[in-house]
Amino acid sequence: MTLLKQSNVIYLVILSFCSGAPIVYADSDDDRSEHKPASGHEAELDFHRNWAAIFVGFTSENRSDNGIALGIEYARHLDPNFAIGAIAEHTFGDLDFWVFAVPFAYRTGPWKIYIAPGVEVEDLDFGGGSEFLVRLGSEYAFEVGEWEIAPQLDIDFVSGDQVLVLGVTIGKSY
Repeated sequence: MTLLKQSNVIYLVILSFCSGAPIVYADSDDDRSEHKPASGHEAELDFHRNWAAIFVGFTSENRSDNGIALGIEYARHLDPNFAIGAIAEHTFGDLDFWVFAVPFAYRTGPWKIYIAPGVEVEDLDFGGGSEFLVRLGSEYAFEVGEWEIAPQLDIDFVSGDQVLVLGVTIGKSY
């Protein structure tokens, strides 16, 4: 991948962090209005547009190459079930690379599944190589007060290889 293409991918990930255009819903008197929460406070408890988290995990490319993964995640909820976000994650140890991805997530109850196209970068100054990846993932969230703790299982498909990522996110909606 050329330096220009790599920088465009990085800009896309940064843009997804910064975007968050509000979605406006028109009020109407149809049947949907009877399902609205009774008060603003009740609506705030049921649904938050933004979610941010840290990720701590373990990455395994094969039986002998393993690493610790640390990252940050952000999601902007389009509605209670669908979200788009950004992931920045560094793996170090036997493996040493960064992952930048844009997850498209579907959430139902405590379960979340997502697909995240992105890039795996060996060196942030682009002295190393980079490869396109697709991350498929799933997590189950436990609420602890205002926080959410979610065990997570991901599989990255990159350069014909599968990379297993297992960890936990600790996040908060706002």
